Amino acid sequence: MMSRSGRVVAADDHRLVVRFEGASACGSCRANKVCGSGSATELVLDAGGCGSRVGDQVDVDVDASTAFRALAVAYLLPVFGLLGGMGFASALGLADLGVAGFSFAGMGMGLIVSRRLGRHPSLQPAPRLATPNLTD
Repeated sequence: MMSRSGRVVAADDHRLVVRFEGASACGSCRANKVCGSGSATELVLDAGGCGSRVGDQVDVDVDASTAFRALAVAYLLPVFGLLGGMGFASALGLADLGVAGFSFAGMGMGLIVSRRLGRHPSLQPAPRLATPNLTD
């Protein structure tokens, strides 16, 4: 399980809105405006009888294996498509321009397959509320 702490910013009987602040190291990072992890993000969760109130700090868990599978589909399939297209063109004995064309075509196919597989419910990380963090 991967866990992250956040603060409840809105709550009712059925849902909680949890805000996650960026990591302290993100403020000095040059890429913080690009990656999006430097800014605060909000997530709406099912309260499930949690009893947390606005201002409480809570822990949210995500199944690590699901997250890693989703990352592999999103990032590795296009790379494998590129390498597969390159290998196929090389096996055909094509010139450099042909190898480049097949490489980009393979990467495009990898991106299309990645997008289709990424919509599958088993690859959607489902965050869930852990027990409330009672340190505050």
